[in-house]
Amino acid sequence: MRSPLFKTALITSLFTTLTACSGGDSSSSKSGYIQLYNGSYNSPFTRLFVEDTERTGADFGGVTTRHNYSSNDYEVNFKYLDANDSYITISEKDVSVRDDMTQLWVMNGDFAEPTFSELSVPTGSDEDVVNLGFFNIVGENISFDVYLANDDGLFETAELIASPQYLNELALQSIDEGYYTLYLTQSGSTDVLFESSSIHLDDDASYVAMIRPSYATEENGITLDLVTASNTVTTLKHQNAKGQARFINTIDDYPKISFNATRGGVSSPTQVITNDSYSNYIELDPNSYSIAMLNEAGNIIVDNFLLTLEREQSNVGIFYNDKEYGPRMMTVKESLTPSSYSHKVTVVNLIDSYAGLDISEVDVVFTLNGETVEDAKNIIDGLDRYDQEDQVVDNEIYTTYVLYEDNGQKIVLMQQGDMDLSQEGNYILIIEHDETSSTGYKMTLERTVTDSVE
Repeated sequence: MRSPLFKTALITSLFTTLTACSGGDSSSSKSGYIQLYNGSYNSPFTRLFVEDTERTGADFGGVTTRHNYSSNDYEVNFKYLDANDSYITISEKDVSVRDDMTQLWVMNGDFAEPTFSELSVPTGSDEDVVNLGFFNIVGENISFDVYLANDDGLFETAELIASPQYLNELALQSIDEGYYTLYLTQSGSTDVLFESSSIHLDDDASYVAMIRPSYATEENGITLDLVTASNTVTTLKHQNAKGQARFINTIDDYPKISFNATRGGVSSPTQVITNDSYSNYIELDPNSYSIAMLNEAGNIIVDNFLLTLEREQSNVGIFYNDKEYGPRMMTVKESLTPSSYSHKVTVVNLIDSYAGLDISEVDVVFTLNGETVEDAKNIIDGLDRYDQEDQVVDNEIYTTYVLYEDNGQKIVLMQQGDMDLSQEGNYILIIEHDETSSTGYKMTLERTVTDSVE
């Protein structure tokens, strides 16, 4: 028999007018909440509509604001915007809002055919007590044992509290407020797959821990997203997870180079590569490192540039030449999520001059076929030299322009047609000088995506 705390479908009911606002708890007991958690790994920003009114939305691994409604029945839609700025309906649901409950909808799986699950979660708990439940969206036939440790935080003293299977029924447990460490193993095993940091669970609150793939640096890694009354999740990463870094040299004076990451007396070198090529990844513990670039003979060109890594983080060190200060390194955080319907493009501007004039900034415009620069919606306006900025674009092929404005006149420094931004993942676009090209500039595009989907 299914628990009343988990439902995948509801009977169509009468609709009533919504009340009040979104956000924190209501003082009235005759109301509840609607909320969406986006666990679909390759999804675009997904929007929540209630009674044809757009509320808030969420990217992968994110949650919308909780929206407060009188206890009654409502029509709920989940939608996204396509490349033509048209709302596309993903799914429609009939939702019964209940007193002092949050109807938490979980979208997961491949966005081409996502699965929607409804969890009914109490808005609070008793004094000095926490409601805690686990929902597994990692994959079919994958189940876990969850252990909870307090005080010393050791696995050996942890208590088995749940064994969530894929899209399991949500069984909330009451535990005392306090600091805890969570451990996950495969069901029936005592080999730890995941260890959280020590976290404080507050009383008078309900927590739903979404167990999902991390899609980061760890192969088959796991992440826990804690969903509460907040409009953001608390992401718990595996304490033994590593980070990774790679490098690229854009300075033409050094055609063959290697890189070295050092902490204390331990060094991690890369292979020798040509300039404008990305090195292999170096797997590193989360920490701060001193980075050096060396020539083909192994002699240091520059040294002691700082790079900091967090757990499951992937960074790129981009070496470039600052016209005033010489060689420098810029760090770019790579997004490895396997996005399919939209993509984050991190644009790095290394252009500092045009026709002998200093350039302090440029505009970067992504245009679709038949779309003018003036009509384009994907534009980075005023990107400073030696700086970076993100732009989210749709799953399309673009002609990309780099523009400079000189006394009111727009100059096309370069353009590139047929820039394919439709593969799974995200991108880094470096724009820089190139004496060998007809324009004197060039673009280098690199795709970033987790190995888990390659």
